[in-house]
Amino acid sequence: MRRNVRNNIFKITLFLILFCSLAVQAGDIKPSVELEFNIFYDKNYPQPFSFQMREAKLFLDANISEHSSGLIEYTMRDDLKRGELERLYFVQRDLPFNSQLTLGQFRSPFGYYDAFTVSHSLTKSAGVSPDGILPTFKLRSHDVGVLWEAQGEAISWGLAVVNGNGISGIRDDNNFKDVIGHALYAFERIQVGLNGFYGRKNSLNADGSVKEHSSVEVKALGIEAMGIFNKAVIAGEAIIQQYEAQQSQGAYVMMNYDLGEMLHTLRSVTRFEVFDPNTDVDSDERVQCAQGFRYTIDRGYTIKFEYIMNWEKVKQQFNELFVELEYEL
Repeated sequence: MRRNVRNNIFKITLFLILFCSLAVQAGDIKPSVELEFNIFYDKNYPQPFSFQMREAKLFLDANISEHSSGLIEYTMRDDLKRGELERLYFVQRDLPFNSQLTLGQFRSPFGYYDAFTVSHSLTKSAGVSPDGILPTFKLRSHDVGVLWEAQGEAISWGLAVVNGNGISGIRDDNNFKDVIGHALYAFERIQVGLNGFYGRKNSLNADGSVKEHSSVEVKALGIEAMGIFNKAVIAGEAIIQQYEAQQSQGAYVMMNYDLGEMLHTLRSVTRFEVFDPNTDVDSDERVQCAQGFRYTIDRGYTIKFEYIMNWEKVKQQFNELFVELEYEL
């Protein structure tokens, strides 16, 4: 473990040197750190209680010039044993049509990310389904390419072309590029959006392993909506994905509520979600309910608690507790 930690520290140092060298002339560099601890309890497991550092994220944001900036995000997981460069990109703003161009490794512009909750929802997972055949939703991966975005008073949109070989994705060794589109319309306190994905991914063997030099067509469509009210923000999303001849679908609704009358820095977060990784299989549906709280202790310090209840048809119910401490330098 110590060797893995030393290797990750060495990688972080190299990335910091590279990024700082590009931003040193501007003199405006903003670092921040997020630490996430996972406390897991399930009486049905041989070891019912476990505790580990789930993630440690290092961010470095820098203004390079008046109209350009850059960001680096490096994440270490599993008690700092495994590290990945998740985002490293540069943004050029103030282009025609009130648009901006992003170049590098970034998040794909498909739907909402973890805006409210600590845990990663089922429809945002990036693994392989329980039966080892169908990949779960691969729409929110990190990937390398170019992203063109524009923001208007009521309408905003984004279009990305990426190489389809994201850091946590199913390997993609074909020359076909993935195309991801996003459009959003906002009126008063309500906004609705439409997302599309088209690309090719490597096909899988029955055991979930990747077939060499093979690819299948992947298509996906998502619909999202968000309402911003006095003390609450309510958002929902529904996604359907076609992977070759198999189909996945899922939907969730989440709410962020301000408990300002009690403590002005305390917020409640709630999410309810259903997910079916393979609509042709009757026993693989999953349901998840999450309830958490976010409390800002002081400037730069935020702590999050989140309790997750999971129900699966093929497994027993199991619960999880996440604790995340965010510290901004």
